[in-house]
Amino acid sequence: DIVSFFPSNSSCSASFQNVTATIRTNVIRLTDGTLLVHGPLYPTGEYRALLDDLGRVSHVVVPCNAFEHVAALQPFAKAYPDASVWVAPGQYGPFGVCGTDSAGGCRMGCRVDGVVPLAGGRGPAPPWADEFDYRTLYVVPPGAAGPVSEVAMVHRPTRTLICADAVVYVPDAPPPILDTYFSPGTTADPSFWPRTVLQAVFLPLRMTADGRYPGYEALRGKLVRAPILRLLDARAPEATREWVDGIASMDFDRIVSSHFAGPVDATPVDVRSAFGYLYGSDSGTSTAATMAGLPPIECLDWEFLDSINDFIDKNGLGAPSKFKISKGCVVK
Repeated sequence: DIVSFFPSNSSCSASFQNVTATIRTNVIRLTDGTLLVHGPLYPTGEYRALLDDLGRVSHVVVPCNAFEHVAALQPFAKAYPDASVWVAPGQYGPFGVCGTDSAGGCRMGCRVDGVVPLAGGRGPAPPWADEFDYRTLYVVPPGAAGPVSEVAMVHRPTRTLICADAVVYVPDAPPPILDTYFSPGTTADPSFWPRTVLQAVFLPLRMTADGRYPGYEALRGKLVRAPILRLLDARAPEATREWVDGIASMDFDRIVSSHFAGPVDATPVDVRSAFGYLYGSDSGTSTAATMAGLPPIECLDWEFLDSINDFIDKNGLGAPSKFKISKGCVVK
């Protein structure tokens, strides 16, 4: 019923580090036998062969407005012109503009059939709503370049939560596709995967004298909210918490996200626990034990993101944060 594959590896270089992250397309077979494509990527020949082998694409969903999840929509929609196209609200930037409903007009470089509705919002329900429950995050932080949005969907027949960035599960080993992007033996280096994970979630490459990466060890084998996304959560905790509560109200027992491992066994309780910092103490020094489900990330490993958060606040580059993003960290 659900097929996931990593047809793309997204690599970018910044002045402080190189970041490598895989992006997954999730394909859901509907009851009529056709396919819903969640998170379309560039329709290369190999990608299309994999997809076409599964069946006919009837619907496409762009699950959020992060650029890496939107970039391939136009070429994908042109490759599959008969599929309906639904996008998360608040699209903006170089790949197109679309508001909270299609009535205002969408300029995405292709036909857009609808915007996934907000809770209580206007506009028609998506044609795939008879098989999916969904909850939509839509936040416009004051002073930000644009809104932040994501649609979390539960496929009722398989009880599977499908999301882009809401939560991720960090496995103990890299996905095989990375072997096609690096020279032989690179991914077998014991430091390769810990460093790759830490760079993807914007934690420092801090290594102890015995060769361990404490930040990585705090994340692996757990369902977590990527630390970098706390920059948003700290500025819109009420809206994020409402969204998480909405996700937790749906019925599912496994999760597939657009990054890292999937599917993984997980429940609404696990998702809520991944956002434990939104429900627990406001103290920035409380232990992980007081924060439900918070990975025991040491305070040293939050220093980089804390500095970014402080820079944004001190220079008025966005809405002020409502809590210190390292709250609940472990002091060692």
